[in-house]
Amino acid sequence: MRGRAPLYRRTAVALTAVLACAALVTALMWNSVFELAFSSQVTLTPTSRGYKEWVAPSLPLFFNVYVFNWTNADRFPEELPNLEELGPYRFREHRRHINVSFNSQNHSVSYRTQRSWYFDEEFSNGTMQDNITIINVIAASAVYRSRHWGFIQQKGLSMGLAMLGQAFSVTRTAEELFFEGYEDPFLDIAKILPATTTGGAPPVDRFGLFYERNNSMDTEGLVEVATGEASGTYPGQILRWNNYESLPFYEGACSQITGSAGEMMAHNLTEEPFTLFVPDLCRTVHLEFDSSGSLDGVMYNKYTMTDASFDNSVRSPENACFCSGECSWSGTMNVSACRYGSPAFMSLPHFLYGDPELRSYVTGLSPDPEKHSFYFAIEPRLGVPVDVAGRFQFNVFIEPTPNIALYENVPRMMFPVFWVEQKVQVSPELLSELRSVRAVLERGGAILAGVAVALAALALALLTCCSKTSKYTSPQEIKEKDEAEAQSRRVSRLDKISLCP
Repeated sequence: MRGRAPLYRRTAVALTAVLACAALVTALMWNSVFELAFSSQVTLTPTSRGYKEWVAPSLPLFFNVYVFNWTNADRFPEELPNLEELGPYRFREHRRHINVSFNSQNHSVSYRTQRSWYFDEEFSNGTMQDNITIINVIAASAVYRSRHWGFIQQKGLSMGLAMLGQAFSVTRTAEELFFEGYEDPFLDIAKILPATTTGGAPPVDRFGLFYERNNSMDTEGLVEVATGEASGTYPGQILRWNNYESLPFYEGACSQITGSAGEMMAHNLTEEPFTLFVPDLCRTVHLEFDSSGSLDGVMYNKYTMTDASFDNSVRSPENACFCSGECSWSGTMNVSACRYGSPAFMSLPHFLYGDPELRSYVTGLSPDPEKHSFYFAIEPRLGVPVDVAGRFQFNVFIEPTPNIALYENVPRMMFPVFWVEQKVQVSPELLSELRSVRAVLERGGAILAGVAVALAALALALLTCCSKTSKYTSPQEIKEKDEAEAQSRRVSRLDKISLCP
């Protein structure tokens, strides 16, 4: 028979073999193991790291405002409006999600976003006391809402505008135009008008481009997104907006509420279009793959808005349902349906990718993709945005209105008012962490495979060692050895006896 190896050696061989098998299995399933571990950190649950960063972002946020100062308003409509871009007026933004409520049944979370802005004079090209002239948005809105009124009603509006001294333009300080707002007698009259006349707009005491948005809980409405726990969903995937599962402003495919809510993205992105829901546009937009690149060693896919994003359906028929029955120039988006019927149209800054005719009605615009494009640069495997530039321009649509004296001879045009930029780039510390995480993802499987091979080699070596140290012993040899040991013990006892006196 063979002698048996010591217990500790047999245990070491077995344990090493088990570890080798475990390492090999983990290596073969590394992508799934990593995905499970990573998802546990980014899933929107009260204890996850992703939730803590999502509910109160630590990343510095900045909000830049550029305003088009109308330098020759006193000569309109005889002369083309000359626009002088002022800014940026930079604001530090503090953002947090409030009224957070989890729904365990469909694995979703609903919330509101509270955004607070603080003027950053050091990094602004201008002050809050700058005088700025823009189109009179209040008068333009009143005229636009009256376009389907009868003759007598329009004449009444015309007289009201004249009596209240309404003009094509207004001049106010930047502080008044932005958040503080300014008083206007027309707003007092609007309070007593029926909702059908004002488009259902809530009564206000002042008007400002961002009036009542600072510290408000309703800047983006009530949003419900997936937590990422349910199969087929990802954290931050929008499910409902203001309790709507589809938008009431549009029909068909345009009414769909889909894509990312803008803060968290799907994993494993490809070169397929990236879908994003934008509350300020009241719609879903598709960003096309533009290019791949690297930011401090972190690879990314860049997705941008293109000429098809705001196409008026001439080249993109699927956009026809966004027109709300009235398609305008390509490159502009009619958002009047979700702005209480105001003449609000959005575009990219300086009408980038828009119909050239848009720029023929004004002077001072110079579209530049480097300065004015809207893009998301996202680490595709992990779905983490590393560089974001959200840019939109607000325009007011005007057209000749024969029964209203103030607007009797104006051209049909889009009048640029301002554009905003939300620029975000992750910190060097986060980029370093992303590089480390990506390295673990890419090399973890190979490292574990190497560990499995090393452990297997060690187990084999231990097994070989045990085999070599265990020699063959026949039954006769065992008997002779036992007799010899017994004889040795007897002799030893006799020797001890003989030594006694």
